[in-house]
Formats: sequence, structure tokens, C-alpha cells
Amino acid sequence: MMFSRITSFVVVLALVVAGFWGYREHREKQALLLKAENQYQRAFHTLSDHMNLLQDELGKSLAVNSKLQSTSSLTEVWRLSAQARSDVGELPLSLMPFNNTMNFLNDVGNFSYRVAVHKDEKQPLTDQEWNTLQTMYNRSKGLEKQLSSLQTAVIQKNLRWMDAELALAQTDKKTDNVIVDGFKAMEKQVRNAKPLNFGPTANALKTRNNTDVNKLSGTAVNPQGAAEAAARFLGHANTQGISAKRNGQGNLYPSYSVTAKLPGDGQAYMTITEKGGHITNYMNNRGVGDPKLDLDQASAKATAYLKQKGIAGDTIIRIDQYDNVGVYEIVPTQDGVRIYPEKTTVKVALDNGEVVGLVAQDYAFNHVANRQIPAAKISEAEARKFVSPKVQIQETHRSIVLDDLGREQFCYEFIGTMDNDTYKVYIRALDGKEIGVEKLK
Repeated sequence: MMFSRITSFVVVLALVVAGFWGYREHREKQALLLKAENQYQRAFHTLSDHMNLLQDELGKSLAVNSKLQSTSSLTEVWRLSAQARSDVGELPLSLMPFNNTMNFLNDVGNFSYRVAVHKDEKQPLTDQEWNTLQTMYNRSKGLEKQLSSLQTAVIQKNLRWMDAELALAQTDKKTDNVIVDGFKAMEKQVRNAKPLNFGPTANALKTRNNTDVNKLSGTAVNPQGAAEAAARFLGHANTQGISAKRNGQGNLYPSYSVTAKLPGDGQAYMTITEKGGHITNYMNNRGVGDPKLDLDQASAKATAYLKQKGIAGDTIIRIDQYDNVGVYEIVPTQDGVRIYPEKTTVKVALDNGEVVGLVAQDYAFNHVANRQIPAAKISEAEARKFVSPKVQIQETHRSIVLDDLGREQFCYEFIGTMDNDTYKVYIRALDGKEIGVEKLK
């Protein structure tokens, strides 16, 4: 009888142990599958972002006159094409032919590298090189469109990459998978296109750093000083309810993260520079109700807010709307010249017109009171000749912008359209040199 009980106990214990190990193994397996799925999703969405940026940069490089030196956008194209290839390599596509798309990305990278780095900067693009660039732009636009549609499907239908991997592994039967079909369509599009023609091939993109602490005015502040700066900005009588903590290594500049209690159980988050105690970011995290103001009405709130805070800014250069919040990019003007290095972004809640966000990093690091505006040495009409005839110019302004080396340049700013996209082209007012091209969303 005793032996029977012991045997039963051992059997039960063995079953419990086996069940525990089975459950543990199942959990570990699920954790590994979840980790793999998350890695695939990250790589896919990053690929989509890089392809979108790649298409934008190719478009920028086309928005300048083909008889001038190529733009630094091509160096960015070279970098983005390499990143896109790396993103594809992280996806489970090894069982599916995808070599044509990979070769296209490789060709884009090699061509842009030759043009941007190896070509003599005094030599313009040849007609053949220009046509190749145009072809790359058109093809990348098609791929980006397909990838964007696939990304929408993945998000809306909550599609899993693990299912796509399983579908690819089942080579013995026909499978129906949206992700697999999407990538097969991309590969077919590239495979059916005519081969690219490469001509002989100027300009390296330099690193730009606009957060040099030496540009900041004032002396260093401690946490208490940062809290006091926050109180002044918010209009509080004292620092009660405000706490400041110094940010660690890895930030763009020495700064403090500040939290502040607001009326009605609200809370504000701010970033304040250690040198000078300048507010570079402000966010009020309250929920925003249904809109009662339109974007035009809220724009007056944005410019009035900057004036109240003593921040120069009177020209709105861009307006967006996200989640019942109006987002305004604003620059100051001096003698009719737009000062882009001093840009701020103001976020206005459309339910009551309250400012719920401010990004003033550029302003803090680049603001100059009564800056000297140089005299133009070429006319607007002369500068217009340096813009590609493919761009249909709609607006012209005078602007101070930063070049790729972070130097301020006095330019004519031409806003125009090409291929249903809108671009800003900056031509230096001293000699007609193209300083930069910006694609507007």
C-alpha cells in the first residue's frame, strides 16, 4: 500500500514537472517568436521610411538646374540606399527571389556615390546622367508607393511577418499572403523595367551641427535655476510643483528635463539648456477635445504666444494638423528677409486655442538680435535662371538659411512645383550658387 502511494506521488510529481517544463518551453518559444516578429516589423517599417526618404532626396536632386553641380542630396541618396538594402536583409525573404530590387538599390547607391563624391565639382551632370537620375526617381516613386500601400495593409489588418515566413516555406502548395504578394509585385515591377544607363560622373554632404553650446547666451544654471526659468516661462509665482533633473550623456547638448504641475491636475514637460536656461521644448500633455477653432484662427494664437514669450517669429511657413492640434512652423523676418535658422514650432489646441507645445531649439541656438543682412549681388531675375526650368515657380522670397556646413547664407527662395511635388530651391544672392533644395510635404 505504501509503495503504491509512493508510486502515485512520483507519477503525479513527474506529470507536474513535465507540465511545468512544457509550459516553460512553450513560453520561451512564444517569447522567441514575439521577438522575431517585432524585429521583422521594425525592419519593415524602417525600410518603408528609408524608401520614402530616398524618393524625396532623388526628387530634391532633380529640382536644381542640370547644368549646375549636383546637389548634396545625392550623398544622402547613397546613404539611404545602403540602409534600405540593410533593412531588406533583415526580412525573411531568403526563400523569395528579390535580387532585382536589391540590384536596383545597389545601382542607385553606386550611381549617387560616383556623382556626389568622385565627380569633379566643376563638371555638371551630363544629359545621360540626368536622364538616369530621372529614371531612378520615377522607379523609386513607384516602389515607394507600393511599399506604402503594403505598410497600410500591414497596420490596418494587423498582418504578421511570421505568417509570411511560413507561407514562403510552404513551397509545395500555393499560398495567399498579402505581404508575400506585395513584395513579389515590387520585384516584378523592377524586373520588367528597362536597364538603367549610367554616364560618367560632386559634392559631399557635410555634417551639420546646430547645437553648439557656445552659441547660447547666458551662464550655466543649476537644477534650481532651471526650475526658476520654467516658472518664469509658465508665469508661475514660484517653483512650487516644478522639478528639474539634469539629463545624462548622449544628449545633443547639456540640459535639464523639467516637469511642472499645471492647473486642473495638468502637467507640463520641458527641456531647458544648462547654459543660459533657455527653453528648447515645451509640452502640455492634456487631452484635446473636438475642434472649435479653424487653423487660420489658431495661427493668430501661435504668433501671439511667441510675442508674449519674447520670442521673435511673425511669418508662418508651414501649417499641419494632428489629432485636433494645429502645428505651425514660424520664422522671424528682418527687413523682409526670412530668418530660417531661428525657426520655432508652436502647437495650438483647436478646442480652445491654448498652446500645448513649443519647439524652440533652433531659436535658442541661432537667435541673433539685429543681425546684419548682406547686400544681394545678383537680382532675383538673375537668380531665377539658376533654378531648373522643370520647376514651375510660384513664390519668391529672400531668406537666411544654413548650408551643409552650418554657415548662414543669404538666398533667394523659390517655391515651385515639379511632377506634382512642391519644392523650395535656395539660390545664394551673392553669386547664384545653389545652396539647398527642400521638398515640401
